[in-house]
Amino acid sequence: MSALSGLNGLPVGIALAVRAEAFSAALAARSWVIRQKSERRAHLLLLQSDRGRASWQGTGVALDAPSLLWLPGGIDATVEVGPGAQGFLLSVEDDFLIKIVAGNAEALHLRRTTERVALIAGEVLPPYLDTVTESCRAIVTELRMPGFGGATLISSHLLLLCLQLWRLSASRDARDEMAVRGGGLALVGNFLQMVELHYRDGWPVARYANALGVTSDKLHAHCQREKGCGPRAIIHERLLREACTRLQQLDLPVEQIGYGLGFRDPAYFNRFFRKYRGASPGNYRRQIRLEHARSGPSYAAWP
Repeated sequence: MSALSGLNGLPVGIALAVRAEAFSAALAARSWVIRQKSERRAHLLLLQSDRGRASWQGTGVALDAPSLLWLPGGIDATVEVGPGAQGFLLSVEDDFLIKIVAGNAEALHLRRTTERVALIAGEVLPPYLDTVTESCRAIVTELRMPGFGGATLISSHLLLLCLQLWRLSASRDARDEMAVRGGGLALVGNFLQMVELHYRDGWPVARYANALGVTSDKLHAHCQREKGCGPRAIIHERLLREACTRLQQLDLPVEQIGYGLGFRDPAYFNRFFRKYRGASPGNYRRQIRLEHARSGPSYAAWP
């Protein structure tokens, strides 16, 4: 197995970022404990038959098939299904999910949808059930028996699931909120989408503002109101998250990772990373790998 290959021969990014399993009728109920560790992971539960229950952050809901539950990254939860239940449970790293939706024309809507809890049940889901089921089944099959283009196939079906989730969970309230807030939410959303496209290019805030047709001061004011920080901090946070992901998943020299993120000076990349993480990129990578080695594979808690 090459250094860039992961589980079952899939590229390491896919192998680490996506987990999926199908569950079917059994003699006993099943449960999963979802614990967020060093990375944020979103979870999707599709319940096709029987009943179940999910709880998170003090909230508990009963699930009656068919139902679709989406839990965004960062939420600890417990999921239980009855002995006759059938369905799928998927997990995807938040950073990987962002990459999947970033280049899509509907990226703004998709990111908003995947950042909040969604429970789709009742009469709304059945018209979409076959499509959602097929995407879940395709991901499970490809992870188990990867073929040519497996990474693209998995990414494509994850994008399809996000699109279906957006359609199912779209509401008039979300559209009204955007109108009431005078376009500020839309402006920040477009800025975030643009950051996904250009955060490696070293664009200054003024260039983003110019591309959005506003002044730097207006962009800063809206980012501060909607996100609690300025546009420069948002760009840096995105760069930092990508740096952490690449340091964890790629066996490349630190300098090469810095170059790939737009840092032409390795020393500046070191200073930038140390400022926000309190450790050099090399030390951060060694620390993460040591933690993974100590924890080892565990099946007690679902990723």
